[in-house]
Amino acid sequence: MGSNVSSVHDVPSSAETKNGLVVEMESRRQWRSLFDSMKGSNKLLVIDFTAAWCGPCKAMEPRVKEIVSRYPEAVFARVDVDRFMLFGMYMQDVAGTYRANTLPAFVFVKRGEEIDRVVGAKPDELVYKIEKHRV
Repeated sequence: MGSNVSSVHDVPSSAETKNGLVVEMESRRQWRSLFDSMKGSNKLLVIDFTAAWCGPCKAMEPRVKEIVSRYPEAVFARVDVDRFMLFGMYMQDVAGTYRANTLPAFVFVKRGEEIDRVVGAKPDELVYKIEKHRV
């Protein structure tokens, strides 16, 4: 599978698009594995904070898939903030750490540090910031 994130990080749930990968975060271990592996990398991590009830999140989903396919050099991680309540407060803590209080929220991380964000359903701004930080 080449540089497929799911094979590198033992990430069991991922949605592949034509040229990219969205990693669906399903556990604390999975999140920690992905996040820790990205700390030593200059690769862009885009964390997509979402929820099943969020209308703007649902509206952005097809655009996000399209964007992911355009930027295979970035890693996209989707965090459903409500779903992770089932796993305890850990993922809610992740959302809190990155101040993902308004959804959708896209947080850009490099080497373990937040470098930028997009809040709301703003696909053009999302593309602009990926372009800005992908190198």
